[in-house]
Amino acid sequence: MASSAVFYSYLHPSITFSRTQFPISFSKEFSEEFLPSVNYHCVRSNNTFEQRKRKTRVRAILEAPATTTTSTNTGAGSGDKSLQKKKLRVLVAGGGIGGLVFALAAKKKGFDVLVFEKDASAIRGEGKYRGPIQVQSNALAALEAIDYEVAEEILNDGCVTGDRINGLVDGISGSWYIKFDTFSPAAERGLPVTRVISRMTLQEILARAVGEDIIMNGSDVVDFEDDGNKVTVVLENGQRYEGDLLVGADGIWSKVRKNLFGPKDATYSGYTCYTGIADFVPPDIETVGYRVFLGHKQYFVSSDVGAGKMQWYAFHKEPPGGVDAPNGKKERLFKIFQGWCDNVFDLLHATSEDDILRRDIYDRTPIFNWGKGRVTLLGDSVHAMQPNMGQGGCMAIEDSYELALELEKAWIQSVESGTPVDIASSLKSYEKARRLRVAIIHGMARMAALMASTYKPYLGVGLGPLSFLTKFRIPHPGRVGGRFFIDIAMPLMLNWVLGGNSEKLEGRLRSCRLSDKASDQLQRWFEDDDALERALAGEWFLFPLEGESSGTVQPIHLSRDENKPCIIGNVPPSNSPVSVTIPLPQISDVHARISYKDGAFYLTDLRSKHGTRITNNEGRQYRVPPNFPARFHRSNIIEFGSDRKAAFRVKVMKVPPKIEGKKEEDQIAAYEHFNVATNTKASYAVETTANVEKVRMKKVTQVKTKQLMVWVPIVKMCIDGNKITFNTPMGVNKSFPITSFMNEAEKKEYLQQKAAVN
Repeated sequence: MASSAVFYSYLHPSITFSRTQFPISFSKEFSEEFLPSVNYHCVRSNNTFEQRKRKTRVRAILEAPATTTTSTNTGAGSGDKSLQKKKLRVLVAGGGIGGLVFALAAKKKGFDVLVFEKDASAIRGEGKYRGPIQVQSNALAALEAIDYEVAEEILNDGCVTGDRINGLVDGISGSWYIKFDTFSPAAERGLPVTRVISRMTLQEILARAVGEDIIMNGSDVVDFEDDGNKVTVVLENGQRYEGDLLVGADGIWSKVRKNLFGPKDATYSGYTCYTGIADFVPPDIETVGYRVFLGHKQYFVSSDVGAGKMQWYAFHKEPPGGVDAPNGKKERLFKIFQGWCDNVFDLLHATSEDDILRRDIYDRTPIFNWGKGRVTLLGDSVHAMQPNMGQGGCMAIEDSYELALELEKAWIQSVESGTPVDIASSLKSYEKARRLRVAIIHGMARMAALMASTYKPYLGVGLGPLSFLTKFRIPHPGRVGGRFFIDIAMPLMLNWVLGGNSEKLEGRLRSCRLSDKASDQLQRWFEDDDALERALAGEWFLFPLEGESSGTVQPIHLSRDENKPCIIGNVPPSNSPVSVTIPLPQISDVHARISYKDGAFYLTDLRSKHGTRITNNEGRQYRVPPNFPARFHRSNIIEFGSDRKAAFRVKVMKVPPKIEGKKEEDQIAAYEHFNVATNTKASYAVETTANVEKVRMKKVTQVKTKQLMVWVPIVKMCIDGNKITFNTPMGVNKSFPITSFMNEAEKKEYLQQKAAVN
């Protein structure tokens, strides 16, 4: 802890954070007018794209006059006893996130703890199906109050999402509906910004901190006995263990709960959920953390989870117990979300069938009594929530802090009074402290699911015979009214959820984090969708519209050079200003011009015979006026001429960074060789088997189409003799010789071995 102490000090009571809804920029030019007579120090680190996914946390130290903090483990009669082993044995059923956090909190308080876990392997049922977990500011603050060094490790391993734009978008158009500010509630209170971390990584960190000697793996608690003086747990194998109290943290299907209150079914949410993790980096990775795509009786959630991966959830309203055909999950998702925006389909395309998992969503209605006598419940065992608020695990962490605190208070009171520890009363105090907050957030999670799945962008959606009204694109009144309500309620809700519990945390020092600093453009991105689009960090392309464009039409890469517009025409470029030739009769000799200016692309029709049309993300089509530049956007459809023979979809794609010291024309080859040599997940790499009888492919996620010099996701690949053919999401088929993925030495060896086999 000595090193940790260097990073923070007490805030003077008179010092307050700005009440703005937007981030405060901390830097070495920090204004003295903001914090009078306050010195600060910071450690700076390079904030590259890769580093920001696993940031090293940096503290701003706010030095102020020393103050005295009164803790519950100091007081009359306690003396050094607060540092001694407290003669109270705590039994914990369940070694998931909630059980381990409570075990750590109880251990730090000095209690004797024993955790029983059915299966502590890396791939537990819930870990496998639920993937990474979002740990929001309120839970991170509670972790800091429990064990600062453990919290530090979690913060360093997590991917920060709270420093970017988050919110709700329309599932079909991809347009923003509501943006969430999750940064300000944390910054104003000196709390860590929301992270996403692998559930298995989080479990490993916690298990290490709790200690292997405390966790009994392969121990399933099936029953217990409470005689009023002690609790005895009964394991599945018949072994029995005694303790002073039992905490049931064994999840939504808790056996401790069942033995306490009798069997009761969990509540089905009405939705099944498909989930996956894609090796995919969207072009807005620097500006957007997570999004909820809204639809009628379905919705889709995507989140950055760091290390070049995106996690997604697809929710669909249907009866429970559904089963997909073999290798049919991905095909079904394409049907369910047919017509939705590119953001959704890009993630589905980038996820393999084997990596898609399905589960039905259940929760449990909170109950008034959480326990009896010397037994209580914690986390999902008492208030399992739907995942829509990202607060299920966070509430378990808050539970853990509060329960350990109440037990410590009871122990101190017993020391002061010379009476036995009143376990039952301390458990009731814990329930009372947690009951209301948990119930409200549980209700919010249910409301969020209802709102996300009953969203209707236009009149006619979900009205059966009246569905023809949707073609008129009349905004649904509920959409307009809902936005007005959410604009008012959301900031209040986020402030209460993310920061409302922070004032109750004893032993945690308020501090601001320079490493959690958001972009100075965040406020502008909240207010201006156009500024958010201009911040896209990717290359712009026109890809032929699948199934409609002529087979002779090729993808077009759009240059950001303002002095080099792209001229579309039907004549060869050798004797004309045309830079891209589309050999179709609908295309005029010099048809249209695409230019770039101030971060945006514009399309100008050059008085072509058949015209040029743009279809926006809401499906509205209009003809571009001659000689007048028209702005187009990501996912728009551009049609040159008529009959949709030359129709293109606008795509923005993240491309590999440039290599220092390499010329631009050498960049692609260098990256191709780099990926083959290191087997990284950025291309299809070829290797030969030991006996050289066949060539096998190392399956990864992307490949470079050489003609375009761009990296695109792969949907399908086939090997035919010495040729490899790739099919991309845009329907573009490209074939390459196998040897094109080898360096010269590999190629020579391969050809020699191939000749020997033949």
